[in-house]
Amino acid sequence: MAEPNTFRLRPLHVGLAVLVYLVLLLAWAPASLLAWALPQLTQQAVWLEHAEGSVWRGQAAGLALRLGTAPAVQLGRVNWQLKPQDFFAGHLGYQLNVAGADVHAAGVLRAGRKGLELRATRAELPARWLGQVSPDLDLWQPGGKLVLETDSLFFGRDGGTAGQATLRWLDATSGRVRRPLGSYRANLEGAGRGFGIKLSTEAGPLQLQGSGRWNSGGGMTFSGLARPAPDSQTELEGLLSLFGPAQPNGDRVIRIGR
Repeated sequence: MAEPNTFRLRPLHVGLAVLVYLVLLLAWAPASLLAWALPQLTQQAVWLEHAEGSVWRGQAAGLALRLGTAPAVQLGRVNWQLKPQDFFAGHLGYQLNVAGADVHAAGVLRAGRKGLELRATRAELPARWLGQVSPDLDLWQPGGKLVLETDSLFFGRDGGTAGQATLRWLDATSGRVRRPLGSYRANLEGAGRGFGIKLSTEAGPLQLQGSGRWNSGGGMTFSGLARPAPDSQTELEGLLSLFGPAQPNGDRVIRIGR
C-alpha cells in the first residue's frame, strides 16, 4: 500500500512566506519609519518633516533637500505611494508628488542596496535655487523657472552617480539688470562622484555656452562664454561686469569655482 503524500516545507515556500510577511509589514509600518530611514539612505541629504500615514502610503508636511554643503531647501508637501512591482524586484519604489511654493514635482524614487534612483521625473523649481549650487551664481541674482527632467538618475551610496538629465532655465532674469536674459539648457551626465554640465542657449539676447562639473564635495566648476546681442550690451552690463572685461569680439569669459 502506497504511503500518503506528506507536505514538505520547501525553500520556495519559506521565501514566499517571508515575502508576504515583509509586504504586510510595509503596509502597516508607520510613516515615521520611512522618515527615519530616508536620511540614512541619502547620507543626510533628504529628510521628511511631520510624516503621516504608513510606509506604504502617506504624506509629510515638508520634504527637505541639501546639495553638498549648501543650506537645506524646503521643497514642500510630499505624498508617496509604494510601487509593489519594484519591491518584488528587490527595491523600494515610490511614486512621489511634491507641491510647494514655486515647486511642483512628480516621479518615481527607487531605493536599493547600492543607492537611490530617480525615474521618469519632472520637477519645476524656482531659479533662485541656482544660488545653492554655487556662490558665484548667487551673485547673478537669478530669477525665472527651472525645469529638471530625467528618465533615470542614480545616486550611489558610495557617492557615485550615473544617468542623464536636462535642466532648463526658462524665462531667465537677473536682479542685476532689467532686461530678460532668455532661456537656457544644461545637459547633465552622472559620472564619478558628480555631474558633467554642458550649457547651451535656447533663446534670448544673452548667449551663454560652456561646460563644467559639479560634485557634492568640491561644488561647481565651469568655463564658458557670454555673448550679448549688439543692441543689448548696455542694458546687460550690470550682469556682464561680473564676468570681467569684454574681448575684442564682445564676448565675456565666464569662470566659476576657479
